Amino acid sequence: MKKVLAMFLAAAMVLSLAACASQPAATTAAATEAATTAAATAAATTAAATEAAATTAAATEAPAAEKEPVTIETYIIATEWGDAFDDMMAAFQAEYPWISFENTNRGGGNSGEYLTAAIASNTLPDLIPVDNDELHRTMVNDGLLEDFNKFACAQQIPQSYKDAMTYNGILMGETYGAAFSCMFYNMAILKEAGWEKAPENWQELIACLKDISEKTDCKQPFTVAAGKTTTSWMLFELLIANACGEQLGAGVYEDAFKNGTFEFNAYPEIVEKFNELQPYFLTGTSAANEDDVTTIMTDGQAAVCLAGNWNGNAILDGITEFAGDPSLAVAALPCFNDEGETRWISATAETAMGVTADSNRSAAEEEAIDLFVNFFWNHYAIIQNVAGNVPVIPMTDAVLKEQMTPLVAEMGASPFVTMGFNLWTSEFKDAANRDIQDCIAGLKSMQDAVDAMTELVKTSYKNKQ
Repeated sequence: MKKVLAMFLAAAMVLSLAACASQPAATTAAATEAATTAAATAAATTAAATEAAATTAAATEAPAAEKEPVTIETYIIATEWGDAFDDMMAAFQAEYPWISFENTNRGGGNSGEYLTAAIASNTLPDLIPVDNDELHRTMVNDGLLEDFNKFACAQQIPQSYKDAMTYNGILMGETYGAAFSCMFYNMAILKEAGWEKAPENWQELIACLKDISEKTDCKQPFTVAAGKTTTSWMLFELLIANACGEQLGAGVYEDAFKNGTFEFNAYPEIVEKFNELQPYFLTGTSAANEDDVTTIMTDGQAAVCLAGNWNGNAILDGITEFAGDPSLAVAALPCFNDEGETRWISATAETAMGVTADSNRSAAEEEAIDLFVNFFWNHYAIIQNVAGNVPVIPMTDAVLKEQMTPLVAEMGASPFVTMGFNLWTSEFKDAANRDIQDCIAGLKSMQDAVDAMTELVKTSYKNKQ
């Protein structure tokens, strides 16, 4: 997994830079390998495009009026896709008018809870978000996910991304880019507190938050979407990464976590740093979802937030709305590193779109899904430009926000830990994130939390046989 993740991060850097030609070319060996992958992908694209064109031609050979009406059920978790996804579906329906969509659920919730309930009631939608985590690996084992290799667009996905989304030989879905941790700053509030630039290390971050709290009306200046496990754990994994990353080296923490041997309480810096940060959490942060955080930053309730790059566009737009100037909305990689020490971040492959398996689908329904999956891939820039993802392949019509573009090269060059959903079991995830949320709210000590995690991982771990 270490090699796979290094490859897809390098690929994200090279391929995004190709799409945003303002950045210098990468020179590392990993980037060279990624560039080779990209070249091979480009060669495969022609053949895949030819196959997709043939599929489209066959599908549209009969007049639309003669086609059997078909409905595709979708579950779209990403609320930031919003109107852009509707626009994409409208463009698709203009081309294939006999195919319509039914959105069974739309963002803001817990995808694991929703999918678990849908599995139990045998009501899984046709299209769902997937990650290479315990829930979706179980779905593969139970025959509930199609092998995405069957679709023509899979031939265009760089191998490193395919590897990151493959389990037991099954490609679980099409992933669109790299996901990584970010910090977002409302410089209007920071400047009011005397800060002309964003903090660059942990000591500066705490000093900045202290100044904001004492010198502005923003008394609790820090927030994170702790109501979502990915971002709740993001806060914690950055503390872990910068406490043990240099000592252990890349991939060691992840292996120990998955093998049930990582001792969270062996690194007192985790507790010490969290305790420094805890007084600055905005009240309600422990239960906030990603939409809440965007609203918080738009209203100026907090000045600094930790979030995934996939929320970057919405948060930056919100800060700009508050500050009245896009130059006052700043994005940066997390600065949980001590002054003079290497900065570690967290990263993974972006959530993919998967297709559920259904033996009762008609040939017309199978054809409709095939058409949309390939259409979605070739028109993903519509979503990319809203969500701000780092695209998997060069897209001439894909645009990253000005604030996000420089982060791509920095992200590709930074040491990182893998995001938690690749590492934990459901039992560990639920208990650990409840503890983190309680710590943020001041209801539990972080020392008690890391002690509990150290014991729990011994009995609940990914590689347990």
